[in-house]
Amino acid sequence: MSIPQMLKESLLDKGCCGILFSGGLDSEVLLRSAVRVLGTSNVVSLTADTGLLADFYRRHIRSVAEELCIEPLFVTLNPLSSSEFTQNTNKRCYICKKGICSSLKAEALARGCITVMDGTNTDDLNEYRPGLAAAAETGIVHPFLEAGMGKSEIAQLGVLFGVREYPSDSCLATRIPHGEMITTELLSIIESMEAPLRPSVKGRFRVIAGIGSLHIDYSVVDELLVKNSLGELKRIAEKSGYEIELHLLEL
Repeated sequence: MSIPQMLKESLLDKGCCGILFSGGLDSEVLLRSAVRVLGTSNVVSLTADTGLLADFYRRHIRSVAEELCIEPLFVTLNPLSSSEFTQNTNKRCYICKKGICSSLKAEALARGCITVMDGTNTDDLNEYRPGLAAAAETGIVHPFLEAGMGKSEIAQLGVLFGVREYPSDSCLATRIPHGEMITTELLSIIESMEAPLRPSVKGRFRVIAGIGSLHIDYSVVDELLVKNSLGELKRIAEKSGYEIELHLLEL
């Protein structure tokens, strides 16, 4: 499989561009496609460096950028400075995404980019994603949508590029249910528990905040890994005053 013609045309039509690179599969495949089609001098990798980004992805972003011979541009942002965000209403994702898109687009334009793009695809339209409205309001372009590509087509293209497909993931704030205050301390605890297992898990793995406890959601494929790490996970949680509960996902 080669880069689909419609995706090529979409990228060529944009010229010099900035790619919102979260470290996930969709944005990585878009970044690699843009470099392949437009060349390294016409592509800027843009990442919001916040307390919501797990360090695993921060390292992965640097690794991919180094491989592609482009500079990874990390823009430091602090969503937790907004009470609208920390109150964790159902507008959380919209508020965060609006700030990220606005700031990263400004950086991209300052560096001569004509267009700023992300990895939104046709499958995303079937999910509740308030961040899409924020992206639309800030003029973020979606080449995969223009090419009619969904997750399966993106994954196939990823194979062409030799991309390792990690389990689907999202920012650390999604571990905290709506209505519970988002704090730096709670995000740090969640990150410290997920970080040791993140490079090795093969299925969905998340530490979800509960009232006085942390729920470890994991897939059957990672059951042994989680059980072998249980002592360390308990130690981290109990040090911060939490108990842990295991939740085996039916996936």
